[in-house]
Amino acid sequence: MTTGKAPIDTARDAALEDNVRSAHVAVDVEQHGKPIRHFTCTELPLGKLELFRICIDPVAIHRRSGDIASDANDDFLLSTQVEGTVLVKQGDTEFTQHPGELSIMSAGQPYTVIHMQRSDRLVLHIPAAVYRERVLAHQEGRRFHPRVMPAGGLASIVHEMLKSLAFETHQLHATEQYTLAESLLELTSAILRSDTDHEHETRHARQSALFRRILEFMEANYMDCTLTPEKIATANGISMRYLHSLFQQAGMTVSRWLWERRLKATREDLLDPNMDHMRVSEIAFRRGFNDPAHFSRAFKNRFDVSPSKLRQINQQ
Repeated sequence: MTTGKAPIDTARDAALEDNVRSAHVAVDVEQHGKPIRHFTCTELPLGKLELFRICIDPVAIHRRSGDIASDANDDFLLSTQVEGTVLVKQGDTEFTQHPGELSIMSAGQPYTVIHMQRSDRLVLHIPAAVYRERVLAHQEGRRFHPRVMPAGGLASIVHEMLKSLAFETHQLHATEQYTLAESLLELTSAILRSDTDHEHETRHARQSALFRRILEFMEANYMDCTLTPEKIATANGISMRYLHSLFQQAGMTVSRWLWERRLKATREDLLDPNMDHMRVSEIAFRRGFNDPAHFSRAFKNRFDVSPSKLRQINQQ
């Protein structure tokens, strides 16, 4: 256990800051106006996992690439707040964590944790190999990303378990520690799987709405012979790659959809007596085809009859 609490003493302040830098992982420290006067970091054994209880004054903790290189620690960190609020940043993700909430992030990637007031924080270290085997393996191959999990349900149960362990771990036998570690892994996996499924459903709903919007745009513009996948992507604010990915997931291609829509529309026109006054080529141009010969071949391949023959049969 590393402990520090003293009256104003420059040397002691510096030593305390050094302790923060080398607590459970290597970090850099950015003070918020005042030196750190209160800091404890207690390591609590828990089978193949490690639980740390960190009590600290307001301060910004930065884990940078150099720190990661120096300690080579790539554990996954499951954390909860007992007291105080922290702001967490990792990669493109940023969130505020309040008491009772859980968060997950990786020690193998740079991060910042800003303790906005005196903080009592519990950090469970899950070795990367264990995390990938026991947690990520149940998330259908989806990539890890840091996140906060609001209080309630299983998250609150894990929060209370971690709080109890902070006081009871040293009194547990090794087999009891192992059993609790296994339980925490199972619960963590369940929480993250549920959270990931919800995110997947939300993302899928947004993706479905986007796909419907794209189809509506194509329906309104398919007769434009200059309409291309690039124009469709640009009009809908997405990349060509994403556009093709959306259609691939739907089991079709952009070009195939356009051809199919134009061919069906042309067939309907050829069967419409009100269109008898128009030549086949005029109908084809009207529906977005700019090459009569190519259109005729595609039409026959699709409907097993040429455009002119279909019209002839229909007029008999």
